[in-house]
Amino acid sequence: MSEQKKKSHTQIIEEYIDNHDLQKGSLTNGSVKDYGALDVVLTSVHDNGFDIFLLKDEAVNNVASYNWSQFSEVEIDKFALSTEFSLLGDKEITLKITEDKPFQSQLEKHNIKMIFKKRKWHNKLLGFRSQNKFKMTIATTIYLIAILLIVVPVVAYNLPSAKQERATIEAEKIKNEANEKENRDKEAAAAKELSEKQTANRKQQKENDRELETNTIDRLQKYIESSNGQLMKIEPMTNSWDNVYAFVSDSFKTMSLSEKESWVNEAGSDIKNRIIGGGIAEDPRIYFVYKDQSKLAVPDTFNESYKIKD
Repeated sequence: MSEQKKKSHTQIIEEYIDNHDLQKGSLTNGSVKDYGALDVVLTSVHDNGFDIFLLKDEAVNNVASYNWSQFSEVEIDKFALSTEFSLLGDKEITLKITEDKPFQSQLEKHNIKMIFKKRKWHNKLLGFRSQNKFKMTIATTIYLIAILLIVVPVVAYNLPSAKQERATIEAEKIKNEANEKENRDKEAAAAKELSEKQTANRKQQKENDRELETNTIDRLQKYIESSNGQLMKIEPMTNSWDNVYAFVSDSFKTMSLSEKESWVNEAGSDIKNRIIGGGIAEDPRIYFVYKDQSKLAVPDTFNESYKIKD
């Protein structure tokens, strides 16, 4: 189960006002004279007056309510981060609040005399308001340190040597980027050139292969023409000259076994040498078949000879 979200001080006061039927007003943080310095105090300013809420341990510990009619005049002392109101009349109270506009507006509305305390600007700063020498010394030291922490880096950043160093670094960065781009362009150009060469080489290889095949086919055709009608055609089995069909005449069906063996071994060697010489296959296997592809002879796997299958 997720932990319940912690309520803010404002939410606690608003709920307290609703639960106790108090008049709603404008809430602001602040402090009250004679309260503890670490006490959490919120003031609700409304048309009838103002209510001061003291919080302890995240709960409302005390409520003090005041009416505008109880006061005849107020001394107002403006500081850098808050405004102090010292109210006089039937009641007397001094409080500091961070958001003074609603409070001052109600003072004007109820015709409460306002006396503004004049201070030099530096006496409105933290550490200088009480005019305590010890506090002013501490505050001065802190302000000087803060100024140095801001000014020194700015001055150092704008020194001529620092500017020159930044310019040198920037120039080096631009130079490196230019070199990297030049190298990338060179690599891209080299890769493109290599790809174009490879494409051209493949194209040339295909043309060479076609030329070799054409020349080999021409030589095989001449061999067929010189076979006295015993060879009909020679072609690769499946577009590869590693396995070749040599189609023969039906006249072999009437020949003796010895005649078939003699002719097949000689013709097989001649065909094989012409294919190897043409450079289109390294070790072609020749299959002698009839027109219907029934076998006359096939290569012997273990010998440089042929087995008659007819």
